[in-house]
Amino acid sequence: STYSLNEASPFATTGRQIKLPTLNHSTVQSNMSTCNHNVGWILCSFCWIVLLSKSWAFQPFQPSQPLQSSSAASSASSALSRPSTSIHSTAQQQQQQQQEDDLWSLQQLTQYATSQGVNVTLTTLGPGYRSVARTKTQDVLGYVEGFVRPTGQILHLDKMEVFQPQLKQARKAQPGTAKFGGVSFGVGLLMGYRCLLHAKEKGCTVGEFLAIDDEEFQHKRLVRYYRRVGFQVVKYVGEDIGDIPDRLVWGGCGTLMKEDVDVLMRKWSALMTRMAEKDGVEIE
Repeated sequence: STYSLNEASPFATTGRQIKLPTLNHSTVQSNMSTCNHNVGWILCSFCWIVLLSKSWAFQPFQPSQPLQSSSAASSASSALSRPSTSIHSTAQQQQQQQQEDDLWSLQQLTQYATSQGVNVTLTTLGPGYRSVARTKTQDVLGYVEGFVRPTGQILHLDKMEVFQPQLKQARKAQPGTAKFGGVSFGVGLLMGYRCLLHAKEKGCTVGEFLAIDDEEFQHKRLVRYYRRVGFQVVKYVGEDIGDIPDRLVWGGCGTLMKEDVDVLMRKWSALMTRMAEKDGVEIE
C-alpha cells in the first residue's frame, strides 16, 4: 500500500494566533536594566514561536511522530511509496529467474538423450539448420529442418520426420532405450528443443510451422500433434489472393501455427522433466 502525507493539517487553514505581551513605554524607561534582560528573552521566545508556527502550518499533524520539515516529509512519502514498487519488482525478478532455471540447457538435453541411447546433433548452413537424432549405431531416427528468417526474429520450422521402423528396431536391439517416458513423440521433442536452443542463440522470439494440407488425414494429424506440443493455430492458408505471400513462404496450403519461443521452451522443458522422472533419469 502507498501512504500519502499530503492530508490537510488542522493548523494549515486556521493558523495559530499568537499575541505577544504589550510593553509599557514608561515602565521600560524606568526599569532599563530589567527591560534589557526581558527584551532578550521575549525576542528569543518570539523567534521560537514563529519557527513552530511555520512548521505547523506546512506539516500534517501527526501526534505519534515528531514534526518534520517539508523536505523530510517528501523523503518520508517517497520511502513509504517505494516498498510496494520494490517488492513487486523483486517478485517479478524472482519469477523470471525461476522460469529461466526451469529451462533445460543443451547439457541437460544431451544428458537425457544419451540415457535413452540417442544422440541429437544440430548443423547449420547460412540461415538454415537441421537437427538429427541417431542411435549409438548411427541409425537415423528422425530429423527437423528449417531456417531463421532474415526479416523478423522468427524460427521457420519447415519439416519434421520421425522414422518409426528405425525407432522400433532400436528399442528391440537395445531394450530399455528410447523409452522417452512413454511419450510417443519423445524423439521429435528432443530434436525440436535442440532447434529452440538454436533459435534462442539467434535472437528468435517466435516459432512458426505450417501443417501442410496434402492429405486430409495427415493434415489433421499434424495439427493435432503441434497443438499437443504447444503451438497455436493462426489461420488456414488457402487459395485466396490474400494468402499468396504465405503460400510463397511455405510453398503450399495448410494450417499456419505459431508460438513464442520462450513459451515453447518452458512447456517442453516441463514435459521432458516428467519424461526423465518416469525413466528414472536424474537430470543435473
